[in-house]
Amino acid sequence: MSPSASDLTGIHRVEKLYLELLFRCNMSCGICYHGEDLKRRDVLTHEQVRNALIYFADRYGCRQACFLGGEPLLYDELPRVLATAQQLGYQTEVCTNGYRRRRVLEACVPHPDLLRISLDAGTREAHDAIRRPESFDAAFDTMAWAAGRRLPFGATCTLTAQHIGTIAELAARLRDTGAVELQLHRLRPIGNAATSGLQPVTWGQTRALHDQLTRMDLGQMQVNLDILLPERCPQPTGHVEKLEIAPDGRVYLSCAEVAGPGQNVRYDFDQAALVPVDPR
Repeated sequence: MSPSASDLTGIHRVEKLYLELLFRCNMSCGICYHGEDLKRRDVLTHEQVRNALIYFADRYGCRQACFLGGEPLLYDELPRVLATAQQLGYQTEVCTNGYRRRRVLEACVPHPDLLRISLDAGTREAHDAIRRPESFDAAFDTMAWAAGRRLPFGATCTLTAQHIGTIAELAARLRDTGAVELQLHRLRPIGNAATSGLQPVTWGQTRALHDQLTRMDLGQMQVNLDILLPERCPQPTGHVEKLEIAPDGRVYLSCAEVAGPGQNVRYDFDQAALVPVDPR
């Protein structure tokens, strides 16, 4: 008899499922952990996504899903996938670079519960140098579009040693724009970041940012300040906040694992189940 999913992973509950719908992107950012994977053409079908949502709801009690890539706005069936997720009882998020693709976003309304825009720095100059010209303004244009449709939105930003000093300015602008959250992530030197010259932050830098942000009036905007401190509490055993699946089935249990070899299990989209990684 094959082992159960909890036997394979040691996990009994997943709060949020992150599904990478495709590797392809309309950018190749200096911080991107995908690196060469951006050239891959793996794309999930609507049926594969639906089956994964059912599997994680049934086996792990999951009721939140974030769809990302690559760039999810390049995924033709995104509006249909979001509608399906809602029909299955999921709260939904889309994590995008927010670079144009407005027609796709219009087609997605009203399905996402949250639109999350990824950023790489707190100023136009620093951000566009990592991504592409006009991408910073495009991201904030997309946030303004979301605000005009009363679609809740937030941002995610990767911290680098060069640009961590711009994050407080970014937080203030996001607050004033109406963002409901800012998710911070530490740079890992893999993928494009391994050769971009961008450097990971130190704990001294992140503690200084923590102190700066806690002194600010951020209004109702939530910021995951815990990652800025080395004494961050570990996740409870058997309960994870995040499980991310790549288009090739690699499974990650934290942002620190994404684009690496993954766990000793993979998600098989044909079987619609977690399976052991073949050691060969």
